[in-house]
Amino acid sequence: MRIGKTKIAYIIGALVVLAVVVSLVWGGVETTIEATSRPEFCGSCHVMEPMVAAYHASVHGGNNPYGVAARCTDCHTSHTNAFSYLTSKTRSGLTDIGVTWTSNEFALDWQANRARRAEYVYDSGCLQCHANLKAIPAGHDAHAKYLAGTISAKCVDCHQGVGHEGLNKYLLEAKYKYGH
Repeated sequence: MRIGKTKIAYIIGALVVLAVVVSLVWGGVETTIEATSRPEFCGSCHVMEPMVAAYHASVHGGNNPYGVAARCTDCHTSHTNAFSYLTSKTRSGLTDIGVTWTSNEFALDWQANRARRAEYVYDSGCLQCHANLKAIPAGHDAHAKYLAGTISAKCVDCHQGVGHEGLNKYLLEAKYKYGH
């Protein structure tokens, strides 16, 4: 059975259209993920201003000799795989939107939230950038013990202020600024 030239042209045309649509959708998704991963986006809500200010004061926010800065999602999303990344990013975003729309977010107990930091800071994100820790010989420090699985602490259990230098100061400033 022979396929006519017209049918081949339709098939090729359909494949080209499909490729263009997939490329546009992928580009849109990628652009959205990137745009919503930065402190400029996260700090667009007043309640996040202290976190963004403390982030900029930290080594991870670019306050280092190299000017290198992590994105919010480098720490606050899982990097285990693409599915867990998108799932944790979506869950976090929807939670933030829900809190913003349904409650007085300035009444939140941010200190209590900081005590639960291990729930929203992912070790897989830390290890994305700090892969060099894997080269430490076993038994030589807490990082080697962590990587060997002999201690159950998470990165933020030991590195409590990581990513948000002087956050208490910025939380107090926001409290007085917005009168809450």
